[in-house]
Amino acid sequence: MSGASNLFIGRGTGIQNMAGTQNVFLGASAGSLNTSGQGNSFVGYSSGFSNVGGNNNTFMGSGAGYSNDAGFSNLFIGQRSGYFNTGGSNNAFLGTGAGYSNGSGSNNAFLGSDAGSSNTSGGDNVFAGSLAGSGNSTGQQNVFVGSKAGSVNTGSQNTFVGFESGASNINGLENTFIGYHSGFNNVSGVNNTFIGYSAGLTNTGINNTFIGQRAGANNTTGINNLFLGATAGANNVSGSGNFMMGNAAGNANSTGSGNIYIGDGAGLKGNTSNNIAIGQYAGNNFIGNSTGNVAVGQVAGAFGNNTSNSVFLGKDSGIPQSFSTVQLDNVVTLGAGAQVTQANSVILGNNANVGIGTTAPGNKLEIVSAAAGTSGLRLKNLTTANPGTIATATRFLTVNANGDVVLGSTTGARLGADGVDGNWSVEGANLTNTNAGGVVIGPGVSKTPAGYRLYVSEGILTEKVKVAVANTSDWSDKVFDKQYNLRSLAQVEQHINAHGHLPGVPSAEEVVRDGVDVGKMDAKLLEKIEELTLYMIELKKETQALRLENKRIKQQLRRGASSGTRK
Repeated sequence: MSGASNLFIGRGTGIQNMAGTQNVFLGASAGSLNTSGQGNSFVGYSSGFSNVGGNNNTFMGSGAGYSNDAGFSNLFIGQRSGYFNTGGSNNAFLGTGAGYSNGSGSNNAFLGSDAGSSNTSGGDNVFAGSLAGSGNSTGQQNVFVGSKAGSVNTGSQNTFVGFESGASNINGLENTFIGYHSGFNNVSGVNNTFIGYSAGLTNTGINNTFIGQRAGANNTTGINNLFLGATAGANNVSGSGNFMMGNAAGNANSTGSGNIYIGDGAGLKGNTSNNIAIGQYAGNNFIGNSTGNVAVGQVAGAFGNNTSNSVFLGKDSGIPQSFSTVQLDNVVTLGAGAQVTQANSVILGNNANVGIGTTAPGNKLEIVSAAAGTSGLRLKNLTTANPGTIATATRFLTVNANGDVVLGSTTGARLGADGVDGNWSVEGANLTNTNAGGVVIGPGVSKTPAGYRLYVSEGILTEKVKVAVANTSDWSDKVFDKQYNLRSLAQVEQHINAHGHLPGVPSAEEVVRDGVDVGKMDAKLLEKIEELTLYMIELKKETQALRLENKRIKQQLRRGASSGTRK
């Protein structure tokens, strides 16, 4: 031996040391094969037994670092810790059997009985806890903390913290499991983060983040999920692309994908896809055919069992429980308590007023336009160019003094629901009234004698009036009939003196009482004209006779005068 500054105590310690210096070997056969290794401390039976040129190692415990050859800067404490390490360096193994099989793995820290015991070439690992990472052989850059954490792992860049967290992981990569049994059954899943008791318990999927007690506990093949909260997404099996945050959010979802549930119990019983529910128990029953829905507010959309492409905004807004089994698609409810019972509907509020251009609507819909005298409402496909839908309607929309839209009527009063629209019909180009009575136009018409169909106050202005005559007997040509009994003028005079009007013509009292029948009055006036014509013809005849008689008398007088002169 030529090495200097060495301390060897025990049978067979450092017996082959030649150039090694500054070594301390304590225990039978400790550093037995060391030749040139320097700065080593081997304490315990056969500790560092095979070390030849390894430097700066500290091995404590029976068989600790037994096979180390050229490995350097290692710390092995515990019976057979780092037993098979040959060239691995910068390792720290503490515990019985810790790093037992490590051969060339470097930069590892194993703490606990059999921690990293199967590691051969894996490097940059930290295993703390009994059997932590005990099955790891080539996996690198892993951190396992807890008894049996990552116990069969061969994958790399994993972080498992908690009893048996990631215990079944074999070749899964880049996972972070924190909590008792978190990621317990993960075998090959990668890029997962599970935090909480049994979070991601049965996972084999990838790119999942589960935070909370039993969050995503039953997930197997689901990928790209984010579950935050106790039992959030707890029953998810294959659903992917889900975001569930809150206690029991999306708890029953197993295969649904693309959902966003935020709030205590949001989407609690749902198992469909592409829904958004925000608020306590929002979208609670998105099951069956419920897809593509948005529910925001406490218990919003809670009974949307069979609805798709719908929006529920506001506390308790949505579908009544009594309609939960009805397929209601494409519905929108806005406002607390707003309820809908028919598909393809938009409901604004629960008995609320809607204001456009105003902050204090006084009616179900109040519109305040930018300029006075304008409604602010435009019906693009209903203009004056369109024909009327109900040409016979007697009702119309108008506004009152407050600007409220009210139902107007051509009768001057609102019509009831039973109305009179059924009395009007369109026949060709004509508007027909089938009412048993008449039609009154204008106020103040108190007299509606039978036998007439139209009663108008304040007059009618028209360019032409034509009165139909039913038959020839209603006209006055009979006056010229040879059998017509023409009154004498003396009789006419006598009637006028007695009654104050022509014979056959109604008196003023009768006209006021009964009105004037234009057709009959025209016929009666024509009758009087024709009678007057006959009187004039008769007078002309009498006048002509008188003229002839006067002429004859004059001639006789002239002849008498002439004969007197001759005498």
